[in-house]
Amino acid sequence: MASGISMDIYLYNMPPEERENLCHILDDNDVWRDLALNHMGYKKTDLQEIKRQMQLGNSPADELLTMWGDQNHTITELFVLLSRMQQYVAMSAIKDLVDRRYHRMIYSGQPDLSALLRNHSLKEKSPVTEEEKRADAHKKCTNGKILNCHQNAISIENNEEQDGDSSQGVDMKNFTDYASTIPKIDYQELVDATHNWSDKNILGKGGFGTVYKGTWKFTAVAIKKIENRGTGNADANKIQMQQSLNELKYLNSCRHDNILPLYGYSVNGDEPCLVYQLMTGGSLEQRLFSGPQSVSLMWTQRINIAKGTARGLQYLHTFKEKPLIHGDIKPANILLDPCCQPRIGDFGLAREGPNADNTAMEVSRVYGTKPYLPTEFMRNRILSTKVDTFSFGVMLFELVTGLRAYDHKRANKFLTDHIIAADKENVSIDQLIDQSCPADADVKKASSMIIQLGRFCIADKPEERPEMVKVLSFFDTICL
Repeated sequence: MASGISMDIYLYNMPPEERENLCHILDDNDVWRDLALNHMGYKKTDLQEIKRQMQLGNSPADELLTMWGDQNHTITELFVLLSRMQQYVAMSAIKDLVDRRYHRMIYSGQPDLSALLRNHSLKEKSPVTEEEKRADAHKKCTNGKILNCHQNAISIENNEEQDGDSSQGVDMKNFTDYASTIPKIDYQELVDATHNWSDKNILGKGGFGTVYKGTWKFTAVAIKKIENRGTGNADANKIQMQQSLNELKYLNSCRHDNILPLYGYSVNGDEPCLVYQLMTGGSLEQRLFSGPQSVSLMWTQRINIAKGTARGLQYLHTFKEKPLIHGDIKPANILLDPCCQPRIGDFGLAREGPNADNTAMEVSRVYGTKPYLPTEFMRNRILSTKVDTFSFGVMLFELVTGLRAYDHKRANKFLTDHIIAADKENVSIDQLIDQSCPADADVKKASSMIIQLGRFCIADKPEERPEMVKVLSFFDTICL
């Protein structure tokens, strides 16, 4: 493995025997429900598919692991969450799949029975050892972006400097430095806008904060409250803040119809906040994969979403001398307005690419979501605009097929492999396209063309992938 990359086993790569044993443990007494709602950040409405699987007699824990695994979480992250829940039996079921350094989280968390049997006063406590302190730091570890934060209690690499700004020494004044033209909002206004951060207003939770729905100045907004999740590691908190600063910096400089609008920011309260336009159409991920309770996207809408996303990406890649590479293009980060016009969001992992004289550069760390990342980036840390092109190609496959980028239940788990295998086996477009939406001959022809475009976008060699300007021009040839 290339130096500078720290990786664990992804949840979707958990061996079947360990996964089955773990699911039995989590299914017992509905442990999975506590894990989902109180530790993974899901809401009750997010668990509809799990309830459907339960009605079919399937394991709810298995479906939960699939949902969470699709977000590119790892076994180590799950191990940490189980530690916080004091689920030591479940931890033991997967301990051989995590680094040995984490094993002490099991042993330090369980009571010393021999000590409890001795007639010692509970007030007499032994001094805390350094190892116990480190173990306690593990318990405080939280979820984060892929390859960034879940191992912070053990060690963490220096976050790469971006555009001359280091993640070291980040402080609040950088918010105002990065937001020269964005309104500064009083924190109390956001408290009022969300009914004092009511749980009923929560839209979602991530590794670095919670997003709330609110009404600010009679305008529907989404408010990201950037919360220190208590990783116990100063470097992790700096990385957390740097990613938030990235959003502020790049959304401040990128004004485009297909880029999520940022309305303002707040730094005078308990936590810094970013305020965005509320995308009432939800995310593309929700519209594609939320099951029967979600209104299926029509084919004209899907093509329009693909075209709008391509338009936004080509803008990011060309509006400055150095391209801005998003780095995490996937349906969860494509937000839809009421008319299903797409906006690219979540710029926390965005980086400036090489100048015009170079087409690629080597970076110090891998980031993003594995099923959407090309080999040259995952293995060799080679970053270019073609990383976004690859991710966009995977998303095209999802739009056409209605299938997820990764599904451990498929013969070909990665959707890219599924499409390539289908091509080799001459599988017809009738078998590939999403069956939830009726398709006539024109739709099938357009879908075939989009699948072919996706194949170009995911070419093994980055130089063989088209730039997004060329990808955008392709959509002018599609008529529906």
